[in-house]
Amino acid sequence: MAGPQRPSSGLPTRRTTTTRQPTRRLGSSATQRASSPAVSSKIPASGGSRVIKSPIEPASVTAKRKERDLERGINEDTSIHVVVRCRGRNDREIKENSGVVVKTEGVKGNTVELSMGPNAVSNKTYTFDKVFSAAADQLAVYEDVVLPIVNEMLAGYNCTIFAYGQTGTGKTYTMSGDMTDTLGILSDNAGIIPRVLYSLFHKLEETESTVKCSFIELYNEELRDLLSAEEAQKLKIFENESKKGQSTLVQGIEETYIDSASSGIKLLQHGSHKRQVAATKCNDLSSRSHTIFTITVHTKRTTDAGEEYVSSGKLNLVDLAGSENIQRSGAENKRATEAGLINKSLLTLGRVINALVDKSPHIPYRESKLTRLLQDSLGGRTKTCIIATISPSRSNMEETISTLDYAFRAKNIRNKPQINFTSKHKLLQEFAFEIEKLKGELIATRHRNGVYMTVDAYEQMTMENESRRIVNEEQRAKIESMESNLRNKVQELFTLTSNFNNLKKDNEDTRAALNDTNDVLEKTEIVLKNTRSLLEEEEMLRKAHQDTESQLYDIGTGLLSTLDRTVGDVHGLHAKLDRKADLDSSNMETWQMSTKEVSAVTEEVDKKVEAFQLQHSQLLESMAAKINSYVSSELSHVQSNQSALSSFGAIFDKAEHDAKTQTCGAHDQMNEVLEEIKDLREEVKRKVGEGLNGLSAAAARISKEVIGEFTEFHEQLHTSYSTLGKDFKSLFEEMVRHLNEQKMEINRLRLEVQEANLQTVEANRRASSNLAHAVEEEHATAESERDLLLSQFKALMEESRQRQVSRLKGRLDGVRADISSSGDLLEQATTQHDRQTDEWVFKSEQFAKDVAASRDELRTKMQNDWELFDQRNVSIQKTTESVHEETVRIVDAQMSNMDKQMEALDDFVAKARSQNGQYRDAHISSLDNMASSVRESYSFVHERLEGVGTRIGQLQEDAAQQQHSLHETTSPLLEEVRKPLTELRNNVHSRPLQEYIVTGATPQKRHYEYPTDLPRTEAHDALISGIRTSRDLTLLPFNGEDHLPGTSPTKGFVYNDTEDEVGNQTPTARITSNTGLREVDANVAAKQLASSPGDRASVRQSNISVAGKPSEVDTVPESEDSDEPPAKRRCSNPTTADSKLPKNMLTKRMAGMMEGRENVPPPGLSSARRTRTRPAP
Repeated sequence: MAGPQRPSSGLPTRRTTTTRQPTRRLGSSATQRASSPAVSSKIPASGGSRVIKSPIEPASVTAKRKERDLERGINEDTSIHVVVRCRGRNDREIKENSGVVVKTEGVKGNTVELSMGPNAVSNKTYTFDKVFSAAADQLAVYEDVVLPIVNEMLAGYNCTIFAYGQTGTGKTYTMSGDMTDTLGILSDNAGIIPRVLYSLFHKLEETESTVKCSFIELYNEELRDLLSAEEAQKLKIFENESKKGQSTLVQGIEETYIDSASSGIKLLQHGSHKRQVAATKCNDLSSRSHTIFTITVHTKRTTDAGEEYVSSGKLNLVDLAGSENIQRSGAENKRATEAGLINKSLLTLGRVINALVDKSPHIPYRESKLTRLLQDSLGGRTKTCIIATISPSRSNMEETISTLDYAFRAKNIRNKPQINFTSKHKLLQEFAFEIEKLKGELIATRHRNGVYMTVDAYEQMTMENESRRIVNEEQRAKIESMESNLRNKVQELFTLTSNFNNLKKDNEDTRAALNDTNDVLEKTEIVLKNTRSLLEEEEMLRKAHQDTESQLYDIGTGLLSTLDRTVGDVHGLHAKLDRKADLDSSNMETWQMSTKEVSAVTEEVDKKVEAFQLQHSQLLESMAAKINSYVSSELSHVQSNQSALSSFGAIFDKAEHDAKTQTCGAHDQMNEVLEEIKDLREEVKRKVGEGLNGLSAAAARISKEVIGEFTEFHEQLHTSYSTLGKDFKSLFEEMVRHLNEQKMEINRLRLEVQEANLQTVEANRRASSNLAHAVEEEHATAESERDLLLSQFKALMEESRQRQVSRLKGRLDGVRADISSSGDLLEQATTQHDRQTDEWVFKSEQFAKDVAASRDELRTKMQNDWELFDQRNVSIQKTTESVHEETVRIVDAQMSNMDKQMEALDDFVAKARSQNGQYRDAHISSLDNMASSVRESYSFVHERLEGVGTRIGQLQEDAAQQQHSLHETTSPLLEEVRKPLTELRNNVHSRPLQEYIVTGATPQKRHYEYPTDLPRTEAHDALISGIRTSRDLTLLPFNGEDHLPGTSPTKGFVYNDTEDEVGNQTPTARITSNTGLREVDANVAAKQLASSPGDRASVRQSNISVAGKPSEVDTVPESEDSDEPPAKRRCSNPTTADSKLPKNMLTKRMAGMMEGRENVPPPGLSSARRTRTRPAP
């Protein structure tokens, strides 16, 4: 069943259930079959059927070419076309003084660069198919991006264009823009959809085709038809698996056939009014929903063989809602819910893009209705283009990076587009099958063999029919009202026709006046030809200055690259200094650890030696005490022996007195024997005393030598380690001093390099600023003086040229001097930096050599001390062994002497016994007494001598024990001293100082080449003479006085009439400028003077009055190299040489925002062609 007609458009509407494939529709009613492309010729003219020829491809296409195109479309994969558009800063960002972080390559380029801040290593650079700056207007975006997609849609492809980006970046402005049209002319701010509609119908003028549109909205994950009269109706999405691949179907969507671009724009305006829009802190007119405007075109074509077929193309124009930060946008309650659902759907879209790029087996299309609607556009059989809109402000950098990352990943998605066409034979087969099916249903209904309804279903159907009847009556009343309005419009048309006839008569009268002004126009043309030649010379001079400016820009770019390399070298030197500092810090830690360990080992050795000295002193004192006690004991024993011998002498004297009385004859012999005994006693006494004295002297001498050796060893050891400590201290002080000097040198070098870089950057910036300022002042002065030259002509041209040359020369000389001084400063700073760097490297190498020499010297000293210690140890061992050997030798000598003395004494006793035996008989009693006394004396002496031998043995044992104890004390001392010293030596050797390893990253000394001479423009006289000699220009003589204001033969209004237009006519305007030609027709003057962009700007700035009422004229100047819109080119064509009549001039005005609240152009896009700025070098 056909749905109710919409009262707003008066066009026939159809309700269908598909947005993807137009060749198969849901439902089986006759009205739906009437909308089939095959019978499009039966649709009335108001329904959108046209019989024209396609400009895309010929009406006759061969079967082979068709098959080749189809095969290519099926087999070839295409990537998604990604375009980035950057808007200018809005008022809020300008007020917040937010910096610009986005940089593009001019108006149109392929890369966009993000400035990540001073702490970043480098900036981020993205490469896309096209990148448009804020200076690009709507027409440039349409011609470069959308127009090729429109041609592919007309060729039979399904295409999709959707805008993606942060809220407030111009998505709705790019897609819809200004939707108003005046007399069939779009505004400069018109978006993609209006321009597509106009371009589409312009291309389909000679082709038999039908065009239909649909407009749906996705708000809070609910689909709504913006063209439907039923506001509360919700749409549902189904999967259509009967087609090749999977495509989505929207049930209940309303598609409207249109027959002109204005009808489509009205539908767009009507649907845009229903769209959800709200104000946030980020955007005053923020779209709160996603919209899809679909245009479907069916075209009838014929092959060379006469076979007819129908090609269908579909273009989905998607305007996505912008992602937003809820905290920044200030969204609350309902707006926060909307923002959450918007971000959720966009996040799902991002996951789908990532899954397609990563070729994941599962694509999450069904997680959001937005991705289900875009399923065929992402990875399907559709040619897709993404327009990513970004903000240049630093405050939005995070959202900008996210948008660019998603867009960059989307470049890798591969689609498989396919041409949609159906042959006439296949279409007739489908229609025949559908007719047979309907016939069967009709027969079943007539024979009541069909399906019957319940009472509730019948009542519901009755209520629906009643509702439809009421709606039809309301629509009929509205149609009657519209018919009455149409009659009124016809009456107004008759009135306008009569007015037109009157104006036509006035126009005929004006033609006579126009013929009178032909002579004046001919003279004016001569003047304009001369003026044009002068303007061409001025244009040539301007181009020469532009070339010079371009060369200066290239030189400045080279200087900046040289400065970048210099900064990189400085960074490399800083990195090397950091590595040196880390190395010195590590070596300092190693030396500190070694110093602590040497100090600890030294203290331990000192303690060990002190303990050994104390123990050795105690042993010496003990030995000396024992020797002294032994000597004193022996002396007391000798004295006791002497006293005993004295008592024995008394006894002998008494026995002698007794014997004298008995034996007088033997008195002399006995006295001799006694004298010999006395001598022997004295000899024994003397020998024993000498032996004991020799033993005491030897022990004292040995003790003194041992004490001397230990004292000397202690002093040498103390001296050695004291010297070692002083060496370490001086070495560490030298290292600390050198490190402090290095640190001061590094800081000074860093400050000098920073100061040199700042001076260079400041000089370059000042030079660039002066150069840009000079060029801008020169352009401004040239523009102001060009208007003056138009009135003064050739007389003031020479004076203006001289002033311009002198002024530009002064500016360029000043800029050249600044750049030269900047180069000199940079060269001086580089030379000084290299010299100081060489000095620092020399000092570092000298310091490394000093450290190595100190290390070798320390190692040598420690080896010498260790050898000296070994020598002292050997000396102590030899001394101890000599003490032992000397003591044994003395004791053995004493024992041998005692044996000899005892043998002599025995001989004397035997001799006395033999002599006394002779007198035994006579003196037996006295001899017995004497013998007993002698025997007692002998045994006493023998006991005393045995005691002496025993005490000497004890002294020998004590000496041996003391020697063993001293050896046991010395051996652990040697081990305890040698082991810490060995560990100290090993530790010192195992922790060597780290040497600097060359990494190769230190920048080498290089020669920076940069230009020292700046180009300058050739003298104006030479340039003008060159162009005059290369051009054969004949100037008619004229007198300046003949062309002064006020000499025109007529100044009446001139009207133009064209018989092929029946609409509103634009009367000829009158120039009110003071150029000296104010009597000339405005249209002719505009055409003659609009030979250059500057002249067109001056013509647009003129005040034009039509029929006594002022008319607004577009006063926005165009950039010199921007492309003009087609309407503007048609209006600015120069008049031919044989033209005598003026043409109609179409004046432009700034269109107001009539019906699209969300279509207010963001700042920077509406004035895209206002200025042209060169990117900062």
